[in-house]
Formats: sequence, C-alpha cells, structure tokens
Amino acid sequence: MIISRKNYIYYFFHIYSNPHIVNFMSLLSGYLEKIEEWDHKAFLNIYRSFSKRAKKFSIVISFLGSLYFWGLVWLVWFIYGYITKDYYLLVIFTSGFEQSIILHVLVRYKIVRRNRPYIKLKQDGVKKHDDFLKIPYLMRESEKQSFPSGHVAFFLLFGIIFAFYFQNWIVLAIFLSLDIAIAISRLILGVHFPIDVIFGFVFGFLYALLFLGVTWIYWVRFYYWIGPIFPGIFHFWL
Repeated sequence: MIISRKNYIYYFFHIYSNPHIVNFMSLLSGYLEKIEEWDHKAFLNIYRSFSKRAKKFSIVISFLGSLYFWGLVWLVWFIYGYITKDYYLLVIFTSGFEQSIILHVLVRYKIVRRNRPYIKLKQDGVKKHDDFLKIPYLMRESEKQSFPSGHVAFFLLFGIIFAFYFQNWIVLAIFLSLDIAIAISRLILGVHFPIDVIFGFVFGFLYALLFLGVTWIYWVRFYYWIGPIFPGIFHFWL
C-alpha cells in the first residue's frame, strides 16, 4: 500500500496527538534529562577528585586506547606476517577494525553527535587534557563528539579478537582490566562522560559479537582472495 503525502501527514499528526504516546514521550524525555543530569554530576565529581599528577598518568594509560597506539600494533603484526607468512591475526585484526569503525562513525558522528565534557561543561572549568583526540583525515569531528568512547570500545574489541585468536580467556581478562583503567582515565582527562565509557563497553562487545559471530569468515576469505596482489605491489616499489 502506497501512502500519499496527504495521508502521511494525517497519520503523523494522528499518531503524535495520541495522549498515550504524548505521555510516553514526555516520560521518556524526563527520564533522559535525569540520566544526563546524573551523568554530568558524576563526571564533575570524578574530574575534580584527581590531581594534575593523576591527569598526567591518565594520559599514558589513555594512549593505550588511541588509534595511534593501535596503528603501531598493526605495523608490528604486518611485519610479523610479512616475515612468517602467517597473516591470519593481521587479517582478523584489520577487518575487525574496518567493519567496526564504520558502525562507530555512523553512531557517534551521524546519529548521536554528543559533545565532549570540555565543550558542554566549559563553564564549570572542565578542560581538555588529551592531545591525541584529533585524528587528521580519518575523523575530523573526533575532537568534538564523545558517545560512545572509541578508546574503550576498540580496546575491548581488540581484546576479544586476541582472546579468540589465542583461545585464551586470560588475555581477555587482562584487556578488560586495562580497559577499565582506560575508561577511568577518559573521565579524568575531561574528554568523556560516564555514560560514554559505559556504552563504550557495550558497543565494544556488540562490535565483537557482530564480527566474530557473523562476518569474520567472509572478511578472511576476502583478504586471502586479494592477498596475492599486495606482495607484487610491495616488491615493485622496493
């Protein structure tokens, strides 16, 4: 059934003039406002509870979750694969990131678009203490948007991928422990709200579930199909 523009407008106003829907939307709006109010208060309590020395230490911890750090890790696995000809970990590491970053960008920069604490709470004295926020050419809005935390989400994603590769739950436990420290560091540095890092864990798990539960085998087949092309290009430039 094709709904005309006139009928669409009629159905729209009919639905949204329904008192039950209006009450539900009002309750939902009030509930979300309370969550955001708690989020701001909890953030300010944590942010103001730590000294400048703690913030400097948090920069080091936080770097472990940055794309700069994971770029170095990717380079190590690339060199390892080139030497040993075992590209399996490189393939699932790369494809897991590629698939998840697409979803992450859509959620963070197109759907939610929530400003970081040092933007929203600037009048409360919140400042940015992380110089690795801006990611040139890849995510130009990375300095502004904060939900969900990419540091937390991708650190958990990679931890699950490594645990899957090595078939070792201890690896996951180590990553999870470090990820909690990274989540706290993001609050201390004034770049994420508590809700941001909480949902960082949620989205990290969802990214891993979608990748390892559904799509990873197709990525592996794709990369091993196009793999023989790259050595020829690499040797050509050498």
